[in-house]
Amino acid sequence: MTTLDLSRLKTYPLAQRRNLVHYKDLIQPEAAAAIPDPADVTELEEVAQRVLAARQAGRPVIWMMGAHVIKCGLSPLLVDLMARGLVSHIAGNGAVSIHDFELCLIGETSEDVPHGLEDGSFGMAEETSALMHRAIRSGARDGLGYAAALGRFIHENAELFPYRQVGVLYNAYRLGIPASIHVTIGADIIHQHPAADFAALGAASGSDFKRFTESVSELGGGVFLNFGSAVTGPEVFLKALTMVRNLGCPAFQITTANFDLRPLPDYRAPVNDAQPDYYYRPRKNIINRPTMRGGKGFHIQAAHQETIPYLYRRLREYPTQENPTPTLPNGRSPLGRERGRHLAEVATRNEAMAGVVEELQRAYQVIALSLKSGGTLFLAGNGGSMADALHISGELLKSFARARPLPEHLQQKLSAQPEGALLARNLQSGLRAVVLGANPALASAVANDMPDRDVNLAQELLALARPGDVLLGISTSGNARNVALAMQTAAALGLRTIGMSGQGGGRLAQLAEVMLRVPAQETARVQELHIQCYHALCAQLEEDLT
Repeated sequence: MTTLDLSRLKTYPLAQRRNLVHYKDLIQPEAAAAIPDPADVTELEEVAQRVLAARQAGRPVIWMMGAHVIKCGLSPLLVDLMARGLVSHIAGNGAVSIHDFELCLIGETSEDVPHGLEDGSFGMAEETSALMHRAIRSGARDGLGYAAALGRFIHENAELFPYRQVGVLYNAYRLGIPASIHVTIGADIIHQHPAADFAALGAASGSDFKRFTESVSELGGGVFLNFGSAVTGPEVFLKALTMVRNLGCPAFQITTANFDLRPLPDYRAPVNDAQPDYYYRPRKNIINRPTMRGGKGFHIQAAHQETIPYLYRRLREYPTQENPTPTLPNGRSPLGRERGRHLAEVATRNEAMAGVVEELQRAYQVIALSLKSGGTLFLAGNGGSMADALHISGELLKSFARARPLPEHLQQKLSAQPEGALLARNLQSGLRAVVLGANPALASAVANDMPDRDVNLAQELLALARPGDVLLGISTSGNARNVALAMQTAAALGLRTIGMSGQGGGRLAQLAEVMLRVPAQETARVQELHIQCYHALCAQLEEDLT
């Protein structure tokens, strides 16, 4: 059997490609009013009312789609709904990410399909694949999902993306709305590129499936909308819903709607082999099965260019003037939304700390993204700084400034234990935090067995950490050697790194990705300001993530 040398695949510049979708043709919010209604809006109107009711009740609305929504020029309407807080999770297949990325990059997308089929050049444009793989690899290294990796890349490289204001994934990242891309390896043009990193693609999309499942776990009383995705959307949704119900999450009494051009007669009839369209996945996986124990499923047949503008016009009735900041279903501010009132108050209380707030916000973003993705915050320090590390972990592992009741499904599981009522009444939600160096048996083993005992923190981190975790190293001088060695180990393992020191920064300033340098030099004064920093971080994390 001959092994193909995929590194020899030939690409061509994106500028040479003819595209079918152009920025100038996108449907802007102000133009939505002029688009005629679909022929039959009876059920569409009921879906719109259920979406409004769900959001007004603080319940989620998950928007799943195929790439046709982007290619129909409807991105600006979806972005506006996201900004108004009417969509709480965006999901799509791999093609969604490609067309969305290209619109941000060149204001065009969707190549002329017949071009390039004969000579094998179809899908081989260089810039799209190279830049997306660069973003996805970087994101996977940092523990981000596929969607957040692309959103962050566009956010951090504004000069490359002059049309990013219409990007769905960029705006999800900017607004802090959870987003997920669910890829099928081999289905997307970027998988043809010689630089394709399938390990990164799988890891990033796998992380997104976990995030999607988390959103589905809160779907009780909410709405799931599927636009045009006949395979990926229905399959991913059904699997996620099965998983969360298996875990005891009350994801019932939901509204589901499938939007397609295809008619589907008698779609509310029970699912069985005798029914027409039994093997049409959206019918089984979206409309019928998820609502068997309550709720309602719909099949909306009309062009997306008609249904989505109609929904947009109806959903704009949501009273955003009184509540301009979108919130997640549980009332928290969206992850990553740059409001950070607890962080800003650091400068309000102490004017000398004004110069620290920007880095404090960066540190918050790094920690929040990791914790939200299932990561762990590792903390390291010596002496008083170790006491600070323990202090931080104590504030994160249980309630700090506000109540943290357990989810109802977890309370029910605890209540089934012999002393479950006591557990359910007392236990609180926590955020994952581990203090390095708190294990005396390991510390003494390192001191006895290893020539340089300063590797004690690095050894513990090496055994426990995983890519996507975060290390926060604390040193008033910035020169603690064991903390610096742990920081280098963290970088080698693919962890994000944050340093906290006095004014000079010391060695940590050369190693940490984010560096919090408080305006003091004397050890006691530095520690006093460190407390202000981490109390703000803990309060903000608690408010946004619990």
